[in-house]
Amino acid sequence: MAMVEFEILERKEDAVKFILRGVDTAFANALRRSILAEVPTFAVDEVEFFENDSALFDEIIAHRLAMIPLITPSERFSLDSLDLEDYTVTLSLEAEGPGMVYSGDLKSDDEGVKPANPNIPIVKLAEGQRVMLNAYAKLGRGKDHAKWQPGYAYYKYLTKIHVDKSLPEWEELKELAERRGLPTEETEGELIITTIKAFYLPRKFESHWGREIREEIIPNAFVFTVESNGELPVEEMVATALKILMRKSDRFINELHKLAD
Repeated sequence: MAMVEFEILERKEDAVKFILRGVDTAFANALRRSILAEVPTFAVDEVEFFENDSALFDEIIAHRLAMIPLITPSERFSLDSLDLEDYTVTLSLEAEGPGMVYSGDLKSDDEGVKPANPNIPIVKLAEGQRVMLNAYAKLGRGKDHAKWQPGYAYYKYLTKIHVDKSLPEWEELKELAERRGLPTEETEGELIITTIKAFYLPRKFESHWGREIREEIIPNAFVFTVESNGELPVEEMVATALKILMRKSDRFINELHKLAD
């Protein structure tokens, strides 16, 4: 079995791009789905209104509260567990107009669980209008509702585009690739572009596809992009998703052994 390798291509505060080698398409897709659907985060699941004189119905405000990303302190919870902890955080809000009410106005009874971004608008209040409520947040998974998704994850095949130098204006493709930030290399007769990100041919070159221009798919290699909403660091999202896959695999193997016995 080939050794699994990670190669970091780009790291930002809320996103990471890496090459995953040594796995097949099924595993790559399982990792993507695990990040989106299995990694738990905190999100508002129930709202209790005491007063709402705003122009928005209770249900609309509740929906907005549910979609606010909440920081999830991973060190305090077993996020890779297949069974979630029964823990509730209360975020209270008491505001009076005129003015805009923002996510930063929510007061949490757990300092570790609070809005990841304090500048998300919730509702605009006119003079004399008031909102008073308690929002109850708990751990959940994206497979149950999108409000629990920690971010986004997607991948593409790692490929190399081979351009025959007999093609007129091949140097234009080299310039385009370099501007796009794609690695290029040259042999005596070819330009080779490694597509660590999407690369689209100008229309005038499309007729040469499959002849002077061909694509080579690198086997068992995928370019992953993972972006965080702010609940968890991107590294934690990937690491937790991998641990959950391991837990599920172990459980599946144990069940098979029981059947065999």
